[in-house]
Amino acid sequence: MKDNCISCKKETLYDKTDHVDDRLGHVEGIGQLCLDCYEMIYGLVNYVKSTAKLIKEVKQSGAQA
Repeated sequence: MKDNCISCKKETLYDKTDHVDDRLGHVEGIGQLCLDCYEMIYGLVNYVKSTAKLIKEVKQSGAQA
């Protein structure tokens, strides 16, 4: 039996019996995400972090936008 995504509820690639260390998209203490939700959530988080870092570096260098 396949595990369902905790966000969108669609079936994931992984069986409920697959060990969490062997899964992509498993969030400890939360559950399994499908690959689409994982990319949307964590891709967006990484984008926001990298953008904030870039803005901070530009401000520290004194560059004008």
